[in-house]
Order: sequence, then structure tokens, then C-alpha cells
Amino acid sequence: MAKKKLTEKDFWALNIVRAQQDGKDYIFASVRRKYSDDDIETKGSGEYLGLSRVESFEKITDNDPDSDTFGKRIDKPGASPIGTKQVYTDEFTPANIKKYKAMVGTNHFGQTELIWKFKQVNISVDLVDEFWTLPQDEAYNKYVLKEQTINIVEKENKSNARRRNA
Repeated sequence: MAKKKLTEKDFWALNIVRAQQDGKDYIFASVRRKYSDDDIETKGSGEYLGLSRVESFEKITDNDPDSDTFGKRIDKPGASPIGTKQVYTDEFTPANIKKYKAMVGTNHFGQTELIWKFKQVNISVDLVDEFWTLPQDEAYNKYVLKEQTINIVEKENKSNARRRNA
């Protein structure tokens, strides 16, 4: 018997994250298997959709003259991974927005959390509609740069408010 191909309707998202990589907007989610609206898988930590891992290996120069990669840097055969990189796989497109919206919900685990992911900070979303429509760059300008500007202004005001002795 063939294994059932799971779709977005078979998952509930614990959190959905918007992020950028190489100038493109991406979306991914931490999900749990959903059997029905009141039956969510409780065992394990769940899995990620829209996110994969690429392992890095130690490199060596290929010294085999018969090889297609002779003289080039290649992964060392039999080496253990020395690092891991997260790669986003689902671009922020209308089709993916529809897919991820189908996984949003509230149950005994709580409500799906929507998160903007920036290099400096992760921000939980208050305005749900904005999460699905606002480009990542605009969100960065609105939430991260605005905060930095406010902090700088507050620091300047504090330094000017000190009493000066004459």
C-alpha cells in the first residue's frame, strides 16, 4: 500500500516565520501532524516545512589525475560534517501564502505564532493581515529601523537633559 502524501491540511503550524536570504523573501513553519481539529500529534518536536539543512564538509584538493575534478577543491571522502547551513526552500509567493494560511489555527497547544525573522531580532506579529501582505524590507524599515531611531533619539534627549554646572 502506498504511503499517503501529506498536504498542508494535514499539519498545524506552531509558528510561521518570514525571513530573507540572498535578497528574497521566504516563509517556513514549525509544524505538527494534525489528524483532526482537536487531535494534534503530541510526541516529538514536530518538523519544519520550507526549511532544509545543508551540511559542510572539510575540503581537500583532488590529486587524482584521472578524476574530472583533478586540481579542484572537493569534499574530503568519509569526513564528518563540520557545519550546517539552513536553507529556505519556500519563497513567499501567493501559492505558498495560501498553503501556510491553511496551517494556522488554535488548539490545546495554543495559537499559531507569526514571526518576522531579521538578523538583529525576531518579532512576533500583532497585525496578522500585515504579516501576509507586507514585504520583508518594509517590515524591517517599520519595526527594526524605527526602533533604532527611537532609541537614538531617547539617548540624545537624556544627554541634553542633564543639569550643567555654571
